[in-house]
Amino acid sequence: MQNKQSYLSEITKTFRTNYDRFFEIVRNTHQIKQMPTFQLNYFIQQTLENNFPITIEFNDQDNEQTGYLTKLSADRYLLTSDDNHFTRIVKLSEIKAIRKY
Repeated sequence: MQNKQSYLSEITKTFRTNYDRFFEIVRNTHQIKQMPTFQLNYFIQQTLENNFPITIEFNDQDNEQTGYLTKLSADRYLLTSDDNHFTRIVKLSEIKAIRKY
């Protein structure tokens, strides 16, 4: 009886370890690296000139936000959603990555 319990606990421990390791790998592959500042500036410039929608991933959040940018000052922008229900003031230092929507 003791051998069966230790065998079962060993299997449970191995399963739990492999399960955690598997999902940790999945989470890490989704993360996008920080874009360089010159690249962020270039993408923002293109967005403002052509007025196309973009998706922004922020440094402090996991979820992305999509909308149109309007320049407020040298490093501050207003992000407005398509339906105008959502607006956010965005500083250049808060942006992790930008892509065309």
